[in-house]
Amino acid sequence: MHSGEEADFLAARVAGHGRDVDGTGVTYTSLEKAPAVLLAGFESEEEAPGVFLRLRKAWRGHGQQVFALATHATRGLEKAGGRLLPAAPGTETEWLDALASGVGLEAGGAQAAEALRAEGAVIVVGERLASVAGALTAAVRAATATGAELVWIPRRAGERGAIEAGALPSLLPGGRPATDPRAREEVAAVWGVATLPHRYGRDTGQIVEAAAAGELQALVVAGVEIADLPDPARARAALSEAGFLVSLELRPSEVTAHADVVFPVAAVAEKAGTFLNWEGRVRFFEAALKPDQMTRRLAPGDLRVLQMLADAMDVHLGLPDLRTAHAELDRLGAWTGPRATGPAESPGVLPRPAAGEAVLAGHRLLLDRGVLQEGDDALAGTRHAARARVSAATAAEAGVADGEPLAVTGPVGTLELPLEITEMPDRVVWLPLNSAGAGVASDTGALPGSLVRIGPARRATEAPEEVEA
Repeated sequence: MHSGEEADFLAARVAGHGRDVDGTGVTYTSLEKAPAVLLAGFESEEEAPGVFLRLRKAWRGHGQQVFALATHATRGLEKAGGRLLPAAPGTETEWLDALASGVGLEAGGAQAAEALRAEGAVIVVGERLASVAGALTAAVRAATATGAELVWIPRRAGERGAIEAGALPSLLPGGRPATDPRAREEVAAVWGVATLPHRYGRDTGQIVEAAAAGELQALVVAGVEIADLPDPARARAALSEAGFLVSLELRPSEVTAHADVVFPVAAVAEKAGTFLNWEGRVRFFEAALKPDQMTRRLAPGDLRVLQMLADAMDVHLGLPDLRTAHAELDRLGAWTGPRATGPAESPGVLPRPAAGEAVLAGHRLLLDRGVLQEGDDALAGTRHAARARVSAATAAEAGVADGEPLAVTGPVGTLELPLEITEMPDRVVWLPLNSAGAGVASDTGALPGSLVRIGPARRATEAPEEVEA
C-alpha cells in the first residue's frame, strides 16, 4: 500500500536524512539503548529480524519497554517482553493522538504515554501504516508531543535507497523537493540538461491505472511481485493492456509471462552494489561470485541493462557502470535547502462490521510464498503454519471452533484457513497476507482495513444475515 500521505511523510521525514548524510537519526545502537519503544504498523520479528534481535537483547539487558499497536500479541512481541496496545485496523491514528495527549488512556496506554516521554524513547513506524488514513500524520504529532525519536523501517531491502535516488514522484535525488527551483537547477546541472519536466511523475497506483486504461505504450517492470501490489487484479489487467512489456527478472514470474522481452539480470551475489539500510547508512558490497568461478556466463546487472535500453533509445544516461553511478550520487550530495512539507491527513471513517462480518487485518510473514523463496523446500519447511485469527466472541458469533476452517470472503473470492482463537479486538480477522493460495489480496480482493465476511467454510458464500441466522 502507498498513499499521498506516505509520500509526504517520506519526503519530509526520511529522504535526505541518515547517518552518512547528516550524522543524526535513530540507529541500531540508539534503538537498543532506548528506554522505551513503540511499534506501529510494524512487526519486528517478521518484517525486520535484525531489529527484533536488538529489541529482545535490550529487554533482557536493561528492561527496555516495548509497546505495539497491533491486533494481537505476536511471537516477536512476546519474545521481546513487549506489551500489546490492542488496535483494530484503522484505529492507529486515534491511538497515536491519545498517546500524544496522554488523555483518555487506560493502564497500558497510560504507561506507554509516560514511557515515550523518557529521554531516548523511539517510535518505530512501518510501511503498513501507509494504509491507515492520518496515521503517519499522527505519528509525527506523537513524536513532537512526547519528544520521542521517530524512525521509519520498511520491510523491503531496497526502499530506503530508492527514496534517496529520487524514485518518489515528488522527489529528486538526495531528498530534493521536485518543485524547488534550486533543487531542480542542481540536478539539471549534474544531468547535463537544460530543464527538468514541470510535473510530478506517477506513483505505482497511477502507473497501473494508466496502463490498464491503455494510456501507456510500453512498460519496463523490474523485480515486481504482482501479488504484493495493492490491487493484483488491476495490475494483471494493466500488464495485459500494455502495448509492449519489458521485464527485468531473476527468475520466471507473473510479469515474465506477459512480457514481450525478458532480460535476465544478476542476483545480488553475482554483482557489486550498494545497500542503504533503514538508518540511512551506506553499505557497499562486492560480487561474491566471480565470472571465473561460474560454469555459465553471468547475467548483466540491472544498471547495465537499463543503460543499454537507454542507449538504444538515443537517451544517454552516462551511467555505464557502478563507479560512475556512485560518482554521480556523490556529485549531487544531500539536499541542504528547505524540506518538503510534512503530511497533514485527517483520520478516515472506521468500518462498522455487522454480525458475520469482520475488519481484515494482516501482515506478511518472513517466510511465506514470496517468489524468491520458490523451490527452496528446506527453507519452506521452516515456515510458520498459516492460520486465521479472531477473538473467542467473534468465533462463537461466526459459528467456527478453534482449529476448524474459517472462510474469509471478499469482493472477488474466498480464502479458507484453520482458525486459531486469539485474544484480540472483536469482529477483526487477522490473516497472513501471502502464506496461502495466491495471497489474500488476489484470492479475496480485500485489503487490510476493509470489511470481509467470515463463517464456516461450507457457508462462506452466504450473506451475513444468513450466517447470523
